[in-house]
Amino acid sequence: MTYRGEMTEPLGARIRRLRTDRGWTQRELAEPGYDRGFLAKVETGSRPPSEEMLAYLARRLSLTVDELRFGRPPGIAEELRAALDEGYRDLEQGRVAAAEERFATVAQQAAGYRLDDVECYARFCRAEVKWQLFDVSGAQKELEHASELEGAAPPWLRAMIVHRWSGCRYLSGDAGTAIARVESALSSSELDPDAELCLLSALIHPLMEMGGLHRAERAAHDGVRLTRVATRPDFVARFHRQASQVWQAIGQPERAEQDLIEACRLFASVGFDRDAARCRWARGYLLRRLGRLAEARAELTAARDQLAAIGSEEGVAGATVELAEVRLRQGASAEAASLVSEVWPLLARDVEALGEATGLRGQIAQAEGDLEKATRLLREAAEIQTRASLHGAAVSTALRLGDVLRQRGHVAEAIEAYRRGLDSAAGTEG
Repeated sequence: MTYRGEMTEPLGARIRRLRTDRGWTQRELAEPGYDRGFLAKVETGSRPPSEEMLAYLARRLSLTVDELRFGRPPGIAEELRAALDEGYRDLEQGRVAAAEERFATVAQQAAGYRLDDVECYARFCRAEVKWQLFDVSGAQKELEHASELEGAAPPWLRAMIVHRWSGCRYLSGDAGTAIARVESALSSSELDPDAELCLLSALIHPLMEMGGLHRAERAAHDGVRLTRVATRPDFVARFHRQASQVWQAIGQPERAEQDLIEACRLFASVGFDRDAARCRWARGYLLRRLGRLAEARAELTAARDQLAAIGSEEGVAGATVELAEVRLRQGASAEAASLVSEVWPLLARDVEALGEATGLRGQIAQAEGDLEKATRLLREAAEIQTRASLHGAAVSTALRLGDVLRQRGHVAEAIEAYRRGLDSAAGTEG
């Protein structure tokens, strides 16, 4: 992919080229504001043009000052943004290599043309490649690189950088920092409805996992108001997907399911296949919670296959662990164990999924009658979840651990496990 423009071309040579391209003499370009001799010195580089002269020449050439100063072809910023949008759709549809190449090319072009807002967007897109490949630390580094130019970025892009950065911190086990960064961004006076909706979406899941149900519910209700005025369908879809967790938690499963169906529709309408598949994963989780296991299995299998087809390793890991839990509940413990083993190497990158999968292996061991192994794995899962401040998950794991210990006749240890569960519950709001 190439674009017109010699980014290393000296300014004087550029003025001369633009003049001769139009078939003008030096006098025709310079007059009436300046004389031919002065323009000749500018073109040879012996005299730099003043800001006033640069503005005058830009008007004569029907360019903006920055187009003339940096050699930008007219409309190049819009062209580069469109290339990034197209690359993002490539990424969402699994064409990772093509997307990565496009993002790198646009980043280089934008840097040469001093288009900081476009370069920031390109850097963010490069972070999205890392996110797609489940390279959490790599994604965070790219996002910090993008943040260097966020002052030139539009509000929606600044919000998405924060959204993804906080997601990286959360997956690394630092939920407190993730929440603090989003809440700080929400206090900005420069937000528009899209940016605010994006940040509220980023806030909901970490709050839910840390036990902040009341705060998450406030964020969800604030987001519902913003969906009426937001302009980006992908941001509205992302919010619906996140808000569904709140509706589940407060006993509104029908609303949760409708939100997930709408999110999937909106993502599909803009060609975001990866995110549409993640909605199916989320719906499978909901169906499992509602006891609709056959439907959950079908939805999670479809989500996992779609995520695998587009190279979303993080999505494959999460959907597979959830599918394994469904199969365990259906009595297929051997298949559940096999599914967890398939994605185990991926889980170290996501502390939440690692804790969930470790606890699930404990449940599988319990179902197979190996209570000693179940005890060890459930303790390990509880430690992972407690360190990461995942209070809701830690409560559930502690209760399962207590039940296993009681089943083994270790009553005192069971009571201690239940007590730890209560301590984790005390760290929640809801």
